[in-house]
Amino acid sequence: MNQYLGLDTLMASNGITSADAFMAYYRQVLSFRENQNLNIIGFEEWGIPQIDFTYKMLEAEQKISVMATYVDLNSDPIPLGTKGFNTLEGSIPRQKARWELGENDYRKQLIVLQNLQVAATFTNQSPAESVKNYLAELLFGGLSEIQNAHIGSMSYQVGQMKSTGSVTLTDANNPRGIQNITFSAQIPVANITTLQDAYSWFTDDAKTTEGLSSDPVGDIKTRVRNLRNKLNGESITVEVNETSFFEDMQHSKWQVALGYAISPDLIKYAGVGDAGKAAAAAVAAASGDDVIKAAFKKAINADEVIFNKTVCGVEKWDNSEKKLVVSTMPAFNANTYLIRPSGKVGTRMNVVPLRPDPSAISALIFENHGLIEYRYDARTKYQDWVSELTVLAVPTRPSDMVILHTK
Repeated sequence: MNQYLGLDTLMASNGITSADAFMAYYRQVLSFRENQNLNIIGFEEWGIPQIDFTYKMLEAEQKISVMATYVDLNSDPIPLGTKGFNTLEGSIPRQKARWELGENDYRKQLIVLQNLQVAATFTNQSPAESVKNYLAELLFGGLSEIQNAHIGSMSYQVGQMKSTGSVTLTDANNPRGIQNITFSAQIPVANITTLQDAYSWFTDDAKTTEGLSSDPVGDIKTRVRNLRNKLNGESITVEVNETSFFEDMQHSKWQVALGYAISPDLIKYAGVGDAGKAAAAAVAAASGDDVIKAAFKKAINADEVIFNKTVCGVEKWDNSEKKLVVSTMPAFNANTYLIRPSGKVGTRMNVVPLRPDPSAISALIFENHGLIEYRYDARTKYQDWVSELTVLAVPTRPSDMVILHTK
C-alpha cells in the first residue's frame, strides 16, 4: 500500500517515467504558458544558442544609402566610404528555479487527499479518480511556479535594460543569489539624462511640488523629434511605467497640453492665455485614463506609446517575522521614459542547456532554450524539480535608445 497515495512519486503517478515522457507532458500541458504574462516587447526574438557564456555581436543601426557620384565618361568613381562596425560584448547570467516536496509536504497534502476521498464517496464519485486529478493539479501547479519564476526574471531583465540601461543584481532583486554584478545595455552615456533640482518634473516623492524650471512636455517632445530626425523619419515608440505615468500627468503643464490635445478647438475659442490653459486643464482633469493615454501620444507626436504594468515578485527571508516574505518591484522603473525606434530593439542571448546524463528525467523549456530536471531520492522519498535558463536581454540598437529620468 502506498502510504502517501502517490504524492512521493508525483511524476510516476502522472505517467512520467522518462525524459521523453516528461518532454511530451511539458509540450502538451505547459508550453502554452511560456508567453503568458511575459513582457519582453522589443526583445521577442531569441539569439542563436551558444556554448559559451560570453556573447559578441554587431550593433544594428539604421542605414541611409548615399547617392551615386557624377563623373565624366571615362572616370571611375571614388569607392564608397566604409564605417567600422560597433561590437557589443558581455556575459550571459544563469537563472534557476526550484520546487521541492518532502515528507512534511506529503503529510499536509494527505489531509487534502483524505477530504477529497470522503467527499467523493458522498457524491458517488470515484475516490481514485479524485486522487488522480489532485495529483495532476499538484504537478501542474508546481511546474507552473517554475515557469512563472523565469517569466518574471525575463520580464524584469527587459524592463531594466529599457528603463535603466542595465540589470544590476542586488539584495533587493536577487537576495538569495549572486549580487553586485551589472549587465550593461551599453547605451551611450549621452543618451541617458537625469533631471535634477528645479528641472525635475517633481522635487518630492509624493509628486506634489513641481520643479520651478520643469518643462515636461518639451522634455519628451524634443527627444521624440530628435530621435526621429536622427533615424530619417523612422517610427518612434515611447515606453513608461503606467502607474508613474498617471502620477506625472498631474503636472500642471501636462494637464494643459493634454487638454489641448483632447479638445484642439480650445486653442481657437479659448486661446492659449491663462483662460485657455485653465479650460484645457479642466478638460484633462475630467478625462478618463484611456483618453489621457491617447492625448499623451498625440501631444508628444509619438507613433506608439507602451505603458508597462509588469510587477515582479521577490522572495526574501524576514528576520523579524522569521519567515520568507514576497515583495514586489516594477519591471520598468518609475519616473522614467524610454524613447526608441519602434519594433525590435533587442534580442535574448542564450546559452544552450547541456545535460550529459541520458538517464536524467528532464525536459527542455522556453522553446528549447532552458531545461528542467526531476530528481528523486528513493531512500528519503524526497523529490525536487530544478530548472536553468541562461539568458540575457541585450539591446541590439543601444545607440538609438534614449532614457529620461524625470527626477
